[in-house]
Amino acid sequence: MADSSRIPMRTYLDEIKHAVEHIMPTLWHEKSELRALEKQANAAAARAAHEYGQANFIMLNAEDPDDFMMGVGAHWDSYWGPDKNAFYLSQDADQLRARITTRAFSTSALAGALLQYAKQGMSAVYGKPDNWPEGRKVGDVAVSVIIRHGRNQAMHWEEEKDPHPGLVKCFDKLAELDPVFGEYRERSLAMEVVELLGWKEYADFERDLLGAGEE
Repeated sequence: MADSSRIPMRTYLDEIKHAVEHIMPTLWHEKSELRALEKQANAAAARAAHEYGQANFIMLNAEDPDDFMMGVGAHWDSYWGPDKNAFYLSQDADQLRARITTRAFSTSALAGALLQYAKQGMSAVYGKPDNWPEGRKVGDVAVSVIIRHGRNQAMHWEEEKDPHPGLVKCFDKLAELDPVFGEYRERSLAMEVVELLGWKEYADFERDLLGAGEE
């Protein structure tokens, strides 16, 4: 006999569409902004290191005092030029990294929310995980398995010293695709899971939840 408490996946998605459509743009916008700012800070530091390297080479290979002083001059030009800019950028980078720590938590929470919506949908429609259809695969791992264990890892990684064997197996398999998934005991990997699934827009999320029931 059919379980009257179950709902069609389409009905479930209609109910959560508004929430998911608001989470996804915020999630990807913040991640893009953080990447751009880190790239700027790293470029400034690399430029300063290059300038210093050139000045040090001149001083180390000086044949007379004039050569040496040219190196000293280049050293100070480096300090007052790109390195001074790098100093201030470094201060900005320190502040940025403090913001990143906070935003990383926020980003992870947003990604975790997407996984929670997905997991809840699978449970509402299919019941226990043993009844969940596999859907498409990423590498050798079914999307439904990634949703289940990705959500559990994001929610409970700090609490569980001995993760569920299924979770361990899932993330060990994913680590064959990207070593970052080997860090599942160290931090939430919700964002990495969402990236792996390719959930850039609501249509991507919807595709996987609707597709899970297609054989």
